[in-house]
Amino acid sequence: MFQIREANLADVSGIADVHIKSWHATYRGIVADDFIDNLTPSWSEQRWTKVLRDADTTTLIYVATNQAERIVGFAVGGRERDGDPNYDAELYAIYLLKECQGQGVGRRLVSNVARGLLGQSLNSMLVWALKDNYPARKFYTTLNGKAYRRRMFDIGGISYADVSYGWDNLSSLICD
Repeated sequence: MFQIREANLADVSGIADVHIKSWHATYRGIVADDFIDNLTPSWSEQRWTKVLRDADTTTLIYVATNQAERIVGFAVGGRERDGDPNYDAELYAIYLLKECQGQGVGRRLVSNVARGLLGQSLNSMLVWALKDNYPARKFYTTLNGKAYRRRMFDIGGISYADVSYGWDNLSSLICD
């Protein structure tokens, strides 16, 4: 049984742990090993402290916790950042520990972000995924996201192909 709730500053350590473990499990073989090997818990904690502290009211951050109240995943969303004319919101990030995937937790995190965005009168959303991150891309298509456009994205000084998926109606992502 997993619970979804809004994140707060006390969650930084758990979010950072999921962030680092997810990058190691997901992006090894996709992103340069040097970059992944240099991701540290302290770097991630600093990053997420800043995100949580500086988040405006339009940025939504949710965590998924297990029965022991340990954070096992998180999702972040808000207004679309690049001025895309077709989508007004964006799922900035979603990370879930590998052992918790395939249990509906990711779907529930996305649902909470979508519900929060609808509450801000935002109606459509896109998300970006690295082209070679096939599990994430499959997850977005399972949620009926439609492939939208491509771009090159810089990570650690190296460009990678990025693919976006979009939902024209956020209501379609609401579950439970």
